[in-house]
Amino acid sequence: MSGLRNLFITLLITLLIIFTGEFIFTKSAEASTQSFHWTGKTGYSAQGQFSYDETKALGTISEQGAGKTDTVESLVVTFYDPSGEPMNTYHNVLNGMSDGNYFEFHYDLANQKLLGSIDLGGEFAGEMYLKGTVDGELSLIKVEQPGIDRIIDNNADYRIGDRQK
Repeated sequence: MSGLRNLFITLLITLLIIFTGEFIFTKSAEASTQSFHWTGKTGYSAQGQFSYDETKALGTISEQGAGKTDTVESLVVTFYDPSGEPMNTYHNVLNGMSDGNYFEFHYDLANQKLLGSIDLGGEFAGEMYLKGTVDGELSLIKVEQPGIDRIIDNNADYRIGDRQK
């Protein structure tokens, strides 16, 4: 009987350690949301918003290509004509999955700013995308037909909006 009691106590202590350890070491996912805005020289603009899992984000967020993303949970960008009318909206990342082969996105968490090369928006005939280097040349481009792209607007400025939780 004593052996059975010791076995029960050992089992109970083991389960307690396992469950306590899980509660201590499991960090719940916390999403942060950030917005950005770009305006070209002739008045075309882009507004975007993305969210990322803070528990997975370290230093710089870098995402590229189609498939499961590492950190970004959602990213949507909308392009506007010079009068402010929306032209196209693209959900480049939805539920942690990117569907764009050319998708590219980099974000510096410490300085809260976009970095390096970006490629956001569509890919197919009739669609638009914002492409270039953040601190260099950014262009809003329309895909006329496969293999033929036309720059609609380029450089001016971009800014990051307020951080939201």
